[in-house]
Amino acid sequence: MKTIKIRFIKHGDKKYTLQRKGWFRWKNITYTIDMGYGSVTYDYSAETKEELLKEVLEKYYKADKRFIQVIEYSTISIY
Repeated sequence: MKTIKIRFIKHGDKKYTLQRKGWFRWKNITYTIDMGYGSVTYDYSAETKEELLKEVLEKYYKADKRFIQVIEYSTISIY
C-alpha cells in the first residue's frame, strides 16, 4: 500500500488546490497541456476537498483510494 502526504490550499471561498510532501518542501500537484507550439501548466482544483482528492488520485496517481493511504495535513487558507 502506497502512502502519500497531502495538504489542501483553500483560495478564498471558491476552490481548493492540492500539494504533496516532497523531500525538502511541499510541491503543487499540476498537469501540463501541450499545444504543439508551447505548453501550459495548471493546478488541479475543485470546489470541494472530496472532488479534488478523487480527481488527483484518478489522474495524477492513477490509482483508487482503496490502494493508497492518504495522510492529510492541515489546510492553508489564502485570501
